[in-house]
Amino acid sequence: MKVNRRLIVLSIVLIFVIFLSLPYLLYPFEIPLDTFIKVSDVDLANQALVCIVFISWYGCPYGAADSWVLYAFISHYGKVLYNFSYSDPNDIYPDTPSLIFLSFQPNSSVHFKFLYLYNRYLNATATGLQVSNYVQYGLSQIQQYLPQYYRIVKEYVADKWAQGGFFQSAAYMSNPPHIPSTVIISGNKGTHILIGYLINPSLIQNETPQYLINHLNQSYIQSGIKEIQGLV
Repeated sequence: MKVNRRLIVLSIVLIFVIFLSLPYLLYPFEIPLDTFIKVSDVDLANQALVCIVFISWYGCPYGAADSWVLYAFISHYGKVLYNFSYSDPNDIYPDTPSLIFLSFQPNSSVHFKFLYLYNRYLNATATGLQVSNYVQYGLSQIQQYLPQYYRIVKEYVADKWAQGGFFQSAAYMSNPPHIPSTVIISGNKGTHILIGYLINPSLIQNETPQYLINHLNQSYIQSGIKEIQGLV
Protein backbone atom coordinates (compact mmCIF):
# COMPACT_ATOMS: atom_id res chain seq x y z
CA MET A 1 0.00 0.00 0.00
CA LYS A 2 2.87 2.39 0.90
CA VAL A 3 4.64 1.56 -2.39
CA ASN A 4 1.51 2.38 -4.35
CA ARG A 5 1.18 5.69 -2.53
CA ARG A 6 4.80 6.52 -3.27
CA LEU A 7 4.26 5.71 -6.95
CA ILE A 8 1.16 7.91 -7.04
CA VAL A 9 3.00 10.79 -5.36
CA LEU A 10 6.02 10.39 -7.65
CA SER A 11 3.74 10.29 -10.68
CA ILE A 12 1.97 13.47 -9.61
CA VAL A 13 5.28 15.22 -8.97
CA LEU A 14 6.62 14.07 -12.35
CA ILE A 15 3.53 15.31 -14.17
CA PHE A 16 3.76 18.62 -12.33
CA VAL A 17 7.45 19.05 -13.23
CA ILE A 18 6.78 18.23 -16.89
CA PHE A 19 3.88 20.67 -16.95
CA LEU A 20 6.04 23.47 -15.54
CA SER A 21 8.93 22.62 -17.87
CA LEU A 22 6.89 22.53 -21.07
CA PRO A 23 7.16 26.24 -21.86
CA TYR A 24 10.96 26.03 -21.58
CA LEU A 25 11.14 22.83 -23.61
CA LEU A 26 8.99 24.30 -26.37
CA TYR A 27 10.65 27.72 -26.32
CA PRO A 28 13.21 27.03 -29.09
CA PHE A 29 10.42 25.81 -31.39
CA GLU A 30 8.06 28.75 -30.85
CA ILE A 31 7.97 32.04 -32.75
CA PRO A 32 9.95 34.78 -30.97
CA LEU A 33 8.31 38.16 -30.48
CA ASP A 34 9.73 41.69 -30.74
CA THR A 35 12.59 40.65 -32.98
CA PHE A 36 13.03 40.00 -36.69
CA ILE A 37 13.24 36.41 -37.87
CA LYS A 38 13.86 35.18 -41.38
CA VAL A 39 10.88 33.24 -42.71
CA SER A 40 11.79 32.82 -46.37
CA ASP A 41 14.67 33.17 -48.83
CA VAL A 42 12.14 34.39 -51.38
CA ASP A 43 11.78 38.07 -52.27
CA LEU A 44 8.03 38.68 -52.09
CA ALA A 45 8.42 42.24 -53.38
CA ASN A 46 9.03 42.85 -57.07
CA GLN A 47 12.58 42.29 -58.27
CA ALA A 48 14.91 45.22 -57.61
CA LEU A 49 12.58 46.46 -54.88
CA VAL A 50 12.58 46.25 -51.10
CA CYS A 51 9.17 46.41 -49.48
CA ILE A 52 8.54 47.24 -45.83
CA VAL A 53 5.05 46.22 -44.72
CA PHE A 54 3.43 47.54 -41.55
CA ILE A 55 0.26 45.85 -40.25
CA SER A 56 -1.28 47.34 -37.13
CA TRP A 57 -4.39 48.92 -35.59
CA TYR A 58 -5.07 52.51 -34.63
CA GLY A 59 -4.70 52.03 -30.88
CA CYS A 60 -1.88 49.50 -30.65
CA PRO A 61 0.92 50.67 -28.30
CA TYR A 62 3.41 48.41 -30.06
CA GLY A 63 2.40 49.82 -33.43
CA ALA A 64 2.68 53.30 -31.94
CA ALA A 65 6.29 52.65 -30.95
CA ASP A 66 7.02 51.03 -34.31
CA SER A 67 5.62 54.02 -36.20
CA TRP A 68 8.41 56.37 -35.10
CA VAL A 69 11.18 54.02 -36.15
CA LEU A 70 9.46 53.29 -39.45
CA TYR A 71 8.91 56.96 -40.19
CA ALA A 72 12.49 57.87 -39.33
CA PHE A 73 13.64 55.24 -41.82
CA ILE A 74 11.18 55.50 -44.71
CA SER A 75 11.17 59.31 -44.77
CA HIS A 76 14.57 59.06 -46.49
CA TYR A 77 13.04 57.03 -49.32
CA GLY A 78 9.85 58.92 -50.14
CA LYS A 79 7.19 61.38 -49.08
CA VAL A 80 5.19 60.34 -46.02
CA LEU A 81 1.86 61.82 -44.94
CA TYR A 82 0.67 61.09 -41.42
CA ASN A 83 -1.46 62.21 -38.49
CA PHE A 84 -0.45 62.42 -34.85
CA SER A 85 -2.33 60.12 -32.50
CA TYR A 86 -2.13 58.09 -29.28
CA SER A 87 -2.64 54.43 -28.45
CA ASP A 88 -5.64 52.98 -26.63
CA PRO A 89 -5.91 54.66 -23.20
CA ASN A 90 -7.23 51.41 -21.73
CA ASP A 91 -4.52 49.09 -23.05
CA ILE A 92 -1.02 48.32 -21.83
CA TYR A 93 1.23 51.41 -22.23
CA PRO A 94 -1.83 53.71 -22.44
CA ASP A 95 -1.72 56.82 -24.61
CA THR A 96 1.59 56.02 -26.26
CA PRO A 97 2.19 58.71 -28.91
CA SER A 98 1.99 57.46 -32.47
CA LEU A 99 2.01 58.32 -36.13
CA ILE A 100 -0.92 57.12 -38.22
CA PHE A 101 0.31 56.73 -41.78
CA LEU A 102 -1.89 58.14 -44.51
CA SER A 103 0.19 57.71 -47.65
CA PHE A 104 3.68 57.04 -48.95
CA GLN A 105 5.12 58.08 -52.31
CA PRO A 106 8.46 56.36 -52.94
CA ASN A 107 11.39 58.06 -54.66
CA SER A 108 13.69 55.02 -54.58
CA SER A 109 13.67 51.21 -54.67
CA VAL A 110 12.48 51.07 -51.04
CA HIS A 111 8.68 50.89 -50.86
CA PHE A 112 6.40 51.05 -47.84
CA LYS A 113 2.92 49.57 -47.45
CA PHE A 114 0.68 49.78 -44.40
CA LEU A 115 -2.66 48.40 -43.30
CA TYR A 116 -4.69 49.28 -40.20
CA LEU A 117 -7.12 46.55 -39.19
CA TYR A 118 -8.97 47.81 -36.08
CA ASN A 119 -9.99 51.05 -34.40
CA ARG A 120 -8.26 52.78 -31.49
CA TYR A 121 -10.15 50.83 -28.82
CA LEU A 122 -10.04 47.38 -30.43
CA ASN A 123 -13.83 47.07 -30.32
CA ALA A 124 -14.49 47.51 -34.04
CA THR A 125 -12.68 47.40 -37.37
CA ALA A 126 -10.67 50.36 -38.65
CA THR A 127 -13.79 51.48 -40.51
CA GLY A 128 -16.06 51.06 -37.47
CA LEU A 129 -17.69 47.73 -38.33
CA GLN A 130 -18.60 45.23 -35.63
CA VAL A 131 -17.24 41.73 -36.31
CA SER A 132 -17.39 38.52 -34.30
CA ASN A 133 -13.87 37.30 -35.06
CA TYR A 134 -11.07 39.88 -35.23
CA VAL A 135 -8.44 37.35 -36.26
CA GLN A 136 -10.37 36.08 -39.25
CA TYR A 137 -11.37 39.60 -40.23
CA GLY A 138 -7.75 40.74 -40.05
CA LEU A 139 -6.56 37.83 -42.16
CA SER A 140 -9.26 38.53 -44.75
CA GLN A 141 -8.11 42.15 -45.02
CA ILE A 142 -4.49 41.08 -45.42
CA GLN A 143 -5.48 38.57 -48.08
CA GLN A 144 -7.37 41.30 -49.93
CA TYR A 145 -4.88 44.18 -49.69
CA LEU A 146 -1.52 42.44 -49.14
CA PRO A 147 -2.06 39.05 -50.80
CA GLN A 148 1.60 38.13 -51.27
CA TYR A 149 2.14 38.42 -47.49
CA TYR A 150 -1.03 36.65 -46.39
CA ARG A 151 0.46 33.15 -46.09
CA ILE A 152 3.35 34.33 -43.93
CA VAL A 153 1.10 36.30 -41.57
CA LYS A 154 -1.34 33.43 -41.24
CA GLU A 155 1.43 30.93 -40.53
CA TYR A 156 3.63 32.93 -38.16
CA VAL A 157 1.11 35.24 -36.51
CA ALA A 158 -2.14 33.27 -36.43
CA ASP A 159 -1.14 29.58 -36.54
CA LYS A 160 2.25 28.86 -34.98
CA TRP A 161 2.75 29.08 -31.22
CA ALA A 162 4.47 32.22 -29.98
CA GLN A 163 7.14 32.30 -27.31
CA GLY A 164 5.48 33.00 -23.98
CA GLY A 165 2.06 32.17 -25.41
CA PHE A 166 1.73 28.77 -23.73
CA PHE A 167 0.32 26.85 -26.72
CA GLN A 168 -1.12 29.98 -28.33
CA SER A 169 -0.15 31.94 -31.40
CA ALA A 170 0.57 35.66 -31.17
CA ALA A 171 -2.92 36.40 -32.48
CA TYR A 172 -4.51 34.65 -29.50
CA MET A 173 -2.38 36.04 -26.68
CA SER A 174 -4.58 39.10 -26.13
CA ASN A 175 -8.25 39.70 -25.38
CA PRO A 176 -9.92 39.94 -27.77
CA PRO A 177 -7.75 37.81 -30.06
CA HIS A 178 -6.56 39.87 -33.03
CA ILE A 179 -3.71 40.27 -35.50
CA PRO A 180 -1.03 42.17 -33.54
CA SER A 181 1.29 44.79 -34.97
CA THR A 182 3.61 43.17 -37.47
CA VAL A 183 6.48 44.42 -39.62
CA ILE A 184 7.60 42.51 -42.72
CA ILE A 185 10.67 43.33 -44.78
CA SER A 186 11.07 41.58 -48.11
CA GLY A 187 13.82 42.05 -50.66
CA ASN A 188 16.96 40.47 -52.06
CA LYS A 189 17.93 39.36 -48.53
CA GLY A 190 14.76 37.27 -48.29
CA THR A 191 11.71 37.92 -46.14
CA HIS A 192 11.83 38.75 -42.44
CA ILE A 193 9.00 39.29 -39.98
CA LEU A 194 8.74 40.99 -36.60
CA ILE A 195 5.67 40.50 -34.42
CA GLY A 196 5.34 43.14 -31.71
CA TYR A 197 7.56 46.16 -31.23
CA LEU A 198 10.84 47.47 -32.61
CA ILE A 199 11.35 49.60 -29.51
CA ASN A 200 9.62 49.25 -26.16
CA PRO A 201 6.64 51.65 -25.91
CA SER A 202 7.70 52.58 -22.38
CA LEU A 203 10.61 54.53 -23.90
CA ILE A 204 8.27 57.07 -25.50
CA GLN A 205 5.11 56.79 -23.39
CA ASN A 206 5.61 60.10 -21.60
CA GLU A 207 6.55 62.08 -24.72
CA THR A 208 4.30 63.97 -27.12
CA PRO A 209 4.11 63.39 -30.87
CA GLN A 210 5.33 66.94 -31.42
CA TYR A 211 8.44 66.23 -29.35
CA LEU A 212 9.22 62.92 -31.01
CA ILE A 213 8.86 64.15 -34.59
CA ASN A 214 11.60 66.67 -33.81
CA HIS A 215 13.82 64.25 -31.90
CA LEU A 216 14.14 61.23 -34.17
CA ASN A 217 17.84 61.12 -33.36
CA GLN A 218 17.09 59.51 -29.98
CA SER A 219 19.33 56.47 -29.46
CA TYR A 220 16.44 54.02 -29.11
CA ILE A 221 14.92 55.17 -32.42
CA GLN A 222 18.31 54.97 -34.11
CA SER A 223 18.81 51.40 -32.84
CA GLY A 224 15.54 50.40 -34.49
CA ILE A 225 16.61 52.08 -37.72
CA LYS A 226 19.85 50.10 -37.74
CA GLU A 227 17.88 46.88 -37.32
CA ILE A 228 15.78 47.70 -40.38
CA GLN A 229 18.78 48.89 -42.37
CA GLY A 230 20.48 45.55 -41.90
CA LEU A 231 17.60 43.80 -43.69
CA VAL A 232 17.11 46.24 -46.57
